[in-house]
Amino acid sequence: MLNSVIAVYPKKGFTVKMIHRDSKKSPLYPGDHLTRDERLQRLVEQSKAQARYIESQILLHDDATHSVDPHVVRLPVIYGPSAYYVAMVGLGTFHGNQQQAKNYYLMIDSGSDETWLQCEGATEAFNQDMPLYPWSSSTTYRHVPCNTHPICKGNKCNADGQCTYKTRYASGSITSGIIAEERFTLGSDAGGLESIGLHMGCGFHQENFENFIGRNHLRGKPDLIAGILGLGPRQWSFLNQLGDVGEGKFSYCLETFNNKIEGSDTYLRFGADATIGDASQVVRTTPIIVPPFRTYQYYLTLEDISVSNKKIGFPRGTFKLKSKKEGGTIIDTGVQISMMYKDHFDKVADLVKTHFEGLGNEYIGTRKSFDVCFRLRGRFDITNYPSITLHFPHADYVITDYKANFVMISLEIICLGYSRRDQNRPAFILGAMQQANKRILYNVMDRSLSFATEYCELDS
Repeated sequence: MLNSVIAVYPKKGFTVKMIHRDSKKSPLYPGDHLTRDERLQRLVEQSKAQARYIESQILLHDDATHSVDPHVVRLPVIYGPSAYYVAMVGLGTFHGNQQQAKNYYLMIDSGSDETWLQCEGATEAFNQDMPLYPWSSSTTYRHVPCNTHPICKGNKCNADGQCTYKTRYASGSITSGIIAEERFTLGSDAGGLESIGLHMGCGFHQENFENFIGRNHLRGKPDLIAGILGLGPRQWSFLNQLGDVGEGKFSYCLETFNNKIEGSDTYLRFGADATIGDASQVVRTTPIIVPPFRTYQYYLTLEDISVSNKKIGFPRGTFKLKSKKEGGTIIDTGVQISMMYKDHFDKVADLVKTHFEGLGNEYIGTRKSFDVCFRLRGRFDITNYPSITLHFPHADYVITDYKANFVMISLEIICLGYSRRDQNRPAFILGAMQQANKRILYNVMDRSLSFATEYCELDS
């Protein structure tokens, strides 16, 4: 619970570049040495790990019992917060420098509210090549005093009268420190740079982050990540701190994977910058669900699924969020490949098999960690690929681009680009691959998700 707007600004938008961790511009780029097969394997493994992270996060924030031990719910091979995108933000005001703000890379986490970075004077920190944030030299840095704001209760005060925070992630990582007011410098809708005052966590103690931050030096590369930018839906997230400037909404448009399975960058747009639809586009809107428990995820209501024009015919409530936090559908860019509970996945797979076998193609089972694969016979035109439609209330989410539904393993072998999982928490995760070439807009104020088909390579 870290954040709040501290100033009122005219309504204008902000744009932040989202750098995919696997793009060559990313501080987390794995290098050119990985083969395409290795990148595919990594894609699946990290998607499954992120799904496990989400599951453990759901269990960790158990407001009903307050009894979940984070060490009990921690699952193996958890990569931590949604680490597929990073953003560079300008922080603070430093006189005497050519640039008044200092730039830092923060990992974007749509599954948490807290925005924080490591600060100068930290007693424990993960490896970071950039100097820890020199808060004492910034003329706009202010400690938040105790009991002056709803985020700072009596039990969050230290002996110096400063408001403190402590955030525990489901991966077992912990950050703690001081809540501060500081200037964030971002791109604006006018094409220039704009600053806004926000609350952030100044981290003086970080532990157990070594599995996913601060390990690039082991591969001879720089460690540039300094902290986390939280984009969750709750009150103190980065989005909600923007107030009238952010208008409670943000949007993005993701490219399809290229042939080398390298990630592409995009832009995260807030407020007036977060527009959707023109005369040539059809915009569809469906509600965002607010569950009866604490969550950082964006839940949707999935009613049914179609392959081509044939509905599965799932019984009403199949994907409903149930007691004990089972079921439900979320949308998350941190999961690259959509994940589905096995009972539901198998029904979708059966229709996909029927489609391909009806065209004379051979079902060959699992390849490269993908569950449903086929050997193509003869000429197979892209028009032969089936579309997949997710039926939400008032809005059909139609995925017609074969690159968003299928992965080509070789010239003759293709696989369904969705993954089967044993756990039903949640029942379905709409991942980044299936969000490609769509403008997606989240409106937290009216609790809605809008989407429209768009050629995302033109997003700039």
